[in-house]
Amino acid sequence: MKRLLSVLLLCILLLSMLPAHAEVYVKKKAPEDWQQRELLRITVFRTGEGDCMLLEAGGESMMVDGGPYKYREKLRDALQDRGITHMKYLFNTHPHDDHIDGLRMLMEYGMEVDEFVSVFPKDQKDTEGNQKKAMASLDKAGIAYRQISSGETLTLGGAELTTYNWAEGKTINAQSAMTKVTFGNCSALLCADIIGDTQKHFLETMDTEMLKADVVKAPHHGLTPMVADFLSAVDPGYIFVTNYHGTRISKMESQAEHRKIPIQYSGDGTIVLETDGTDWYINQTLYAF
Repeated sequence: MKRLLSVLLLCILLLSMLPAHAEVYVKKKAPEDWQQRELLRITVFRTGEGDCMLLEAGGESMMVDGGPYKYREKLRDALQDRGITHMKYLFNTHPHDDHIDGLRMLMEYGMEVDEFVSVFPKDQKDTEGNQKKAMASLDKAGIAYRQISSGETLTLGGAELTTYNWAEGKTINAQSAMTKVTFGNCSALLCADIIGDTQKHFLETMDTEMLKADVVKAPHHGLTPMVADFLSAVDPGYIFVTNYHGTRISKMESQAEHRKIPIQYSGDGTIVLETDGTDWYINQTLYAF
């Protein structure tokens, strides 16, 4: 019995010593059979200071935000080059122009879409009228609108996307939708434009295990540093920032360097993150959309 207990304790100790996240390989070539495996692919397009992400899994595609208006044609062409004519979801984290305008234009261009999804109501008011313009395009295209609640989960192929938002936040950014993407044993946390108060709210109200992720999109384009305890709870092996590499986000970069976390900037070139549910391979093509 004592020997059995000793073995059990050793197993528990060994499990506790396992890495906090999956292996994340940056700027490395994937195994030769990589493209024959079931994958989740997240493409972070080069839309400057704006969020524009294509997610693909199990033959299904969706957008998480669509970037600013000025990149509309580049986004359209990039999707056409990939042979993508249908989206299961257009997911909008919040109705600011650098997140929603590209989605509006995809609807204008005739992209086939099952649902437009948001944590905000269809008649959400915003100072620039971005939501109203997008909803006019949606109604013209006959696309369904779906408002989801915090904690609700969507599926994309073999991936699950669980969204969280702080509806009582004082600004649109504070209320924007943070999404945890899970595929096998791998995960990504897409933090939209959540501010420090929102991060503190999630720390207070969520099981911190739900915040853990292998890779994380820095909140609000890296314009302000992440709350230290929030970054510790996420404990990522990689950070990407939807912005240019520059002095305006130097504090975010300093946080990553201090913790020895690899960091890349989609404003400098499109980033592709792929996982088979066990490992991540992440590569960037500089200056390319």
